[in-house]
Amino acid sequence: MTQGGGQVPSKGRKAVTEFLEWLGDEARDAGELFEQWARRRRYRYEGEHKLAEERYQERRAFEERARYLRRKKFIKTKKTERGLLYELSDEGRVELMRRLVHERTTLPNGQVCLVVYDIPTDGNLGRDALRYFLKRIGLLQVQKSVWSTDKDVVDEVLAFIQTAKITKWVEVYLARKQ
Repeated sequence: MTQGGGQVPSKGRKAVTEFLEWLGDEARDAGELFEQWARRRRYRYEGEHKLAEERYQERRAFEERARYLRRKKFIKTKKTERGLLYELSDEGRVELMRRLVHERTTLPNGQVCLVVYDIPTDGNLGRDALRYFLKRIGLLQVQKSVWSTDKDVVDEVLAFIQTAKITKWVEVYLARKQ
């Protein structure tokens, strides 16, 4: 996404995904976030009234997306003395990951990404979190503890495994389907 370019504003799912990407791993001031939103396209300078109307419509679209994301609990808001801050929630991070993985290209030559795990029973929380994560990003369960996809999601799965501290019990493979 270019920030000063002449892009046409996004609609629907793409706009929500862009909004979540802008938040990333940090809290952002609502004004700063709106400026990023507004710079998505170049304004036509056809008089003050036209410019003001476009700016007003952009502000309304931005606020509508923010309300939608708050309602879905993908973002959290905090009021500070400087203004309103937006921050990704844990559910928002998972949704962003799901959306980004969904757009990924498929692996070449019939390859698949396999995730195999054997987590002990005292690690039920880690196992449940891993299953939930794998399901949310679009992997399919092949066997009880084997999940598969034809998308290139190795980096995301490895990052999740390291964050959840379950690296001892999980293996990720790139394999060719016969």
